[in-house]
Amino acid sequence: MKTEEIRQALHRIPELGRKEFQTKQWILNYTENWHCQIFEPTPTAVVLYFDCHKHKTICFRCDMDGLPIEEQNHMEFRSQHMGIMHACGHDGHMAMVLSFAEWANTHREELEVNVVCLFQPSEEDNAGANDILQSGILDTLHVKEIYGMHIWPGLEEGKLFGMKGQMTATSAEVDIHIYGQSVHAANRKNGIDALWVGTDFIKRYYSFADKIKEPHLIHFGKFQAGTVRNVVAAEAVIEGTMRTFDDRVFEKMLGEMERLKRYYEKTYPIKIEYKKNAVYPGVINDSELFDKYKEKLRYFILDKPYIQSEDFGCYTREYKSLFLLLGCGDKSLLHTATFDFPMDILNVGVEAYKNIAKQK
Repeated sequence: MKTEEIRQALHRIPELGRKEFQTKQWILNYTENWHCQIFEPTPTAVVLYFDCHKHKTICFRCDMDGLPIEEQNHMEFRSQHMGIMHACGHDGHMAMVLSFAEWANTHREELEVNVVCLFQPSEEDNAGANDILQSGILDTLHVKEIYGMHIWPGLEEGKLFGMKGQMTATSAEVDIHIYGQSVHAANRKNGIDALWVGTDFIKRYYSFADKIKEPHLIHFGKFQAGTVRNVVAAEAVIEGTMRTFDDRVFEKMLGEMERLKRYYEKTYPIKIEYKKNAVYPGVINDSELFDKYKEKLRYFILDKPYIQSEDFGCYTREYKSLFLLLGCGDKSLLHTATFDFPMDILNVGVEAYKNIAKQK
């Protein structure tokens, strides 16, 4: 199949993180009878290993999961799964790696390295990259370097972009659950208003964040509390996201969450549960690899890092890595119901992977 056809097939069957069973089976069916070893290090992950008896092994990683978004595009290959779509380009990422792997399967004599093709679940939800790292599969296969790519709106169509050092933000999602005591509004002084505490919590945290001089993001996007208008809220739930380019600032922001939790529990007879979901470390490009492939792949240098996050950053803290952005022009933004991209750009990514695999 052509790369575009692979993308279309995968776009039809998007699945949420750690539930990519149909996607996994499609990949397994497609690679059946190839000259490679196949591993399944987690329930929905697929790893293809091409052992060319070389002294070094490198990995090409792509992500598999879709998003809980109802697609509004009307092309022939639109999502067949209600309420789920590939709104972040992961179908394209898989298509590029799978198309490259198909080439590697029949061009082993051109490979200067052993090749691992990693189809990773759940990039969007709780850092599926950590599942892969914890499985130990990359160490078992003696991987030394990891490469990846992301389709990116707003960058020139069909061009590759990157930068040395940290290219994306470190991020975490936070959930704050406040437990008060419900009473009728007429007796509110006898209750503990979780809604009021939640409101004050947000206000105090934003005031703290406003004093941080370094680039950062903190946003509470969801706040639920109460049941009816004339009853003091017994519970409140706040959900937020935080991002920064400096790990020390990141730890400072998390520390303030803990400090506020202790303050309210000491000041009022309430209980607060604070949960930090998986941290997505910022993607850090290895300087040596960046320089090595700059002329060969002809990528352009970004002016500044992006506030977005990517769990590829988990790999960059463990292995020498190179992560590039593949421009798709002025299209709909990522994570929107109308996201799409011109499919001819996928060939740029496939050729980049081939060039990397042919270099010692």
